[in-house]
Amino acid sequence: MKSERTISKMQMKNRAIQQESARNISSPSANLTCVRLGLDNWLCELGPLAAGHLPVIFAMLFTLMLSASYIVAVWQGDVDPVFPYISSSGDHRPESCFFSMMLNLCSFMIMLIIYLRYSLVVELNRGSDHLLKRLNVFTFVVGMLGGVGMFFVANFQESAVITVHLTSAFVCFGCGCFYMLLQSCLAFYMYPLYNNRRIGFIRSAIALSATLSFVTVIAFGVAASNEFHKHFPDLPTPRPWSRKTNQPGYNLHCVSAIAEWCLAVFNVLFILSFSRDFEKLRVELSVQPLVSHLDHSPLWHSTTDLSSPY
Repeated sequence: MKSERTISKMQMKNRAIQQESARNISSPSANLTCVRLGLDNWLCELGPLAAGHLPVIFAMLFTLMLSASYIVAVWQGDVDPVFPYISSSGDHRPESCFFSMMLNLCSFMIMLIIYLRYSLVVELNRGSDHLLKRLNVFTFVVGMLGGVGMFFVANFQESAVITVHLTSAFVCFGCGCFYMLLQSCLAFYMYPLYNNRRIGFIRSAIALSATLSFVTVIAFGVAASNEFHKHFPDLPTPRPWSRKTNQPGYNLHCVSAIAEWCLAVFNVLFILSFSRDFEKLRVELSVQPLVSHLDHSPLWHSTTDLSSPY
């Protein structure tokens, strides 16, 4: 009997402890503490600058730029709401101001992402594979050219300097597609030492879809322009196109415009594929003063002091 009473008391005590623990866990302060600890651990895994966030932030900014410029352009009546070119939706004020500002920021971010991807491969390889090293450098150069092309697209609107705008758009999208194809080849080449094969298939599917969209944009855009000039040889190509007026080649233009919007989406998806890789990347930014007083000159230090990281 004593043993049964002792066991029942122990069971009741354990049950009370469990109920008290459940109340503590379910309390708002405990939940907040758990969330904070989880968030701190997550940010520590991402590194001081949280490099895993960069592709996501780029995707959000780029999507915001496309949607906001399109909505404002349609609201102002500057473009036809049925599939205008991306550049046409950011050609007139006030949407052109927002388009340029956001696209400049996106061009900076994408060049930063390209540099981080290049640096990640460099650190993984450490010069052991010379073919991987050369391919990584070439891919980096192609990606940077695409970023510079995006920068020029942002600052030379379609109606301002059409030649510079079209050339920059071709460089931006063309180098972007080439960069995606090269990165897909890199992913397969780095298997199984540095990554799995699945990411290679994912990036290859996105890269091939983007390349097909790019070819469609060029082919149907040229076909639409030629069809228009067959009927109106003395008039310039419509910018923007509109279904409200009689414009031969408008249907071909719609195919080209749809492909351009798809191409932009594929570019965003490909950059997002770097997010998981960047979660394993630690980025550190440090500032090292060479003098103890800002009126002093570091030239009186020795060369060894200047070159020392400490």
